[in-house]
Amino acid sequence: MNERKFTNFLQIHKKDKSPKSLFRKQTAFSLMEMLIVMAIIGILAATTVMGINSLLPHWQLSGSARLLTNKLRQAQEEAVTTQKQHLIRFSPAASPVTYQMIKIDGGEQIMETITMPNNITVGLDATITDNQIIFSADGGPSSNGNITITLGEANKTINITPAGVIKLQ
Repeated sequence: MNERKFTNFLQIHKKDKSPKSLFRKQTAFSLMEMLIVMAIIGILAATTVMGINSLLPHWQLSGSARLLTNKLRQAQEEAVTTQKQHLIRFSPAASPVTYQMIKIDGGEQIMETITMPNNITVGLDATITDNQIIFSADGGPSSNGNITITLGEANKTINITPAGVIKLQ
């Protein structure tokens, strides 16, 4: 009886007589399936790029503020280590804004010049004179106050205390 059913099955499917063809599965994707998948990937990529572009200004501002904080601390540490005054001099009116780390040893030696990204502005409190902060051999700053870094509506503030504590807020 089982043979009879199998024989009937084979007679119905006479066109392809190989037993493997009876149980063959689809192994490729159709063009339509590929186009749909590519469209979904394109939409996800476009959404991701727009999201990243909206975060870019925040990253630039935060990175610039961290870099300036680190350079202020580096100048302070160099002053203590070498027992020579070091200063950070700002050019806030320049476009883009720049600042320099300078060693005072008889004369001024520019150790490094840093250029901030475009559209970033730097504001110095009135207590920071001559657009510079000088660190003495004991690490104390010549002036204290806030340095405000601004990009669009957002800003970051670096506070320098009379005791020489440098804090990014």
